[in-house]
Amino acid sequence: MSADAVTLELSRESKKEMPPVFTDKQFLYVNDQNNQSYSGQIVLNTTSLSNNGAYVDYKESYLVIPTVLQIQSPTLTLATVPLDYSVALKAGYWNLLHSMSIELNGGSVQQQTGFMNLYTSFKNLTTWSEDDIKCWGKVTGFFPDTANSWVYNTVVASATAVLAGNGTGLSNNRTSITVPINGSGGYNGGLDNKDYTSNVVLGTVSTVNSDSVYACANHGLMQRMKWLNFNVDTTSTLTGSISANKIALLGSTADKTRALFKGYIASTATGRSIVFPAIVRMKDVSDLFSKLPMLKGASFTFYINTNQCLCKFNQTAVGVSTAGAFTSFGSLQLSEPPTMLGGGGTCPIMLASASAGQGLTNAVVIGTAAAAATVAGQVAVSIVKTQFPGLTDQISAPITSVRLYAPCYTLTAQNEQAYLAEAEKVISYEDIFQYQFNNTSGDFNFLVSNGLPGLKSVVVMPFLPQASNGTVGGAGVYANGVLSSSLLSPFSSSGGAPDPVALTNFNVQISGRNIFNDNEQYDFQAFTQQLALSNQLNGGMTTGLASGLIGLEDFDNLYRYYYVDCSRGRPGEAGVPRSIQILGQVVGTISVNLFVFATFTRTIKVNVGTGSRVEM
Repeated sequence: MSADAVTLELSRESKKEMPPVFTDKQFLYVNDQNNQSYSGQIVLNTTSLSNNGAYVDYKESYLVIPTVLQIQSPTLTLATVPLDYSVALKAGYWNLLHSMSIELNGGSVQQQTGFMNLYTSFKNLTTWSEDDIKCWGKVTGFFPDTANSWVYNTVVASATAVLAGNGTGLSNNRTSITVPINGSGGYNGGLDNKDYTSNVVLGTVSTVNSDSVYACANHGLMQRMKWLNFNVDTTSTLTGSISANKIALLGSTADKTRALFKGYIASTATGRSIVFPAIVRMKDVSDLFSKLPMLKGASFTFYINTNQCLCKFNQTAVGVSTAGAFTSFGSLQLSEPPTMLGGGGTCPIMLASASAGQGLTNAVVIGTAAAAATVAGQVAVSIVKTQFPGLTDQISAPITSVRLYAPCYTLTAQNEQAYLAEAEKVISYEDIFQYQFNNTSGDFNFLVSNGLPGLKSVVVMPFLPQASNGTVGGAGVYANGVLSSSLLSPFSSSGGAPDPVALTNFNVQISGRNIFNDNEQYDFQAFTQQLALSNQLNGGMTTGLASGLIGLEDFDNLYRYYYVDCSRGRPGEAGVPRSIQILGQVVGTISVNLFVFATFTRTIKVNVGTGSRVEM
């Protein structure tokens, strides 16, 4: 439409103010039923909301999960060390959730599906826009990881292992671009074994090759660390602290400011704890909740399994000679397999790189010896309070239970009468099945399901198993490292993103029929013909009005979601069970775990005035 036409239409519009639709709106909440026990399943019930006589809009509802994120080392004094950029969570607080089943008035409306966080990350990466991140990113802890900042380290840790400071195997935890300069103003020979003697006074990303690890930084991780590290500790001994200045406006004391944010940062002699409310919007983790109308009298019950994790690690210091060259590059390794609570399967923690100039560098004093000092540390995330008794600091959050908040509306009499004129509403929404094929290499051909009715889509996500995620076995201070899968690694972005494993010759067969006439061979096919059209606004067909956060560059480098639209078919076939088969080839030489998520349509009918389910 032309600007002239828009001007005319705007002038024709009536500017009369509409009368109020609602007489009241209140956000109410329910507490969980766990009685302060969070090592297992979390249970919430909304009966108290259903009995308040108002209409509840569950599209706006959200979980508040009091979260305790801790990093500790019994051999270090961490209270005075700058560690604001040492640890965060993976992209999206929904990575704290492993699975969730939902009942409406005692009947199942969403099944318990493991690794729901993986599919939620995919769904939101292909649905959200940049403006959504600006508005809701900090609320939900969602800022996508940089696609080209990951490193794959398969070399045994040693003083000369350049990548060892980032962690074992796949990592995406470098927080800053670094180009060290030596004491004489020359380019530090430790970077690429070259010595530039000219008077270089400034190093930038332009002075290294584009594939240099020193040019890599995960800006998404850095942003999430900034969101978590609003420090209002007036006892800080760090030079240049501005906490007291912030408190002067936001609260007269640190305690009052903590009460305002319902979170705080506590530093002790051996550790640092970040306490904050992690918010998960229900419509982000359940398609049902994005489709529900306002309901009166509906009682939901949620059964939630969580990802609570403890990781123990060894960190070896960076070594720099008096001449300014590296004598050791530092290392970061798990010292024990990660400990999971709550029935989870993903480590939601991201620990920063310990390489020179990165977020964890300060945890160990930089030395001059090739065999630099090694210290033991541990990082953990818990719900409501510290769940791991081995941690020195036992911390509790100000909010002492998991909560579900939802707005309750009171309609005007006229509008309520009109709303109830068609009280029974049919709701169609997507639910998911999850399948897993481990240790896959080379050509593959798997039967995913013998028959699934209402099939909508299939998405395949590759992740690295333990055997493919690096190498351990160093000597001396570099010994005693252990491996984990990428999903259990605190060094990778896995969970908030898939692993950067390429598939080719890819196809999906539905009831024996290929979706693609020719197998997908190239990245541009997988992206432009499927992924770019998956969950985007208007199917990605309107230029200038779009959503989705994954571009072709992101797909090429990291976000390799292999998505297939399976919704097309003849009339009358929608409810017919159809088999699913995937086939293709893993391009690399390593084994991978393939996670397959199949979405299918479910339909229910509810009475909006009573909240009861109606037989169809």
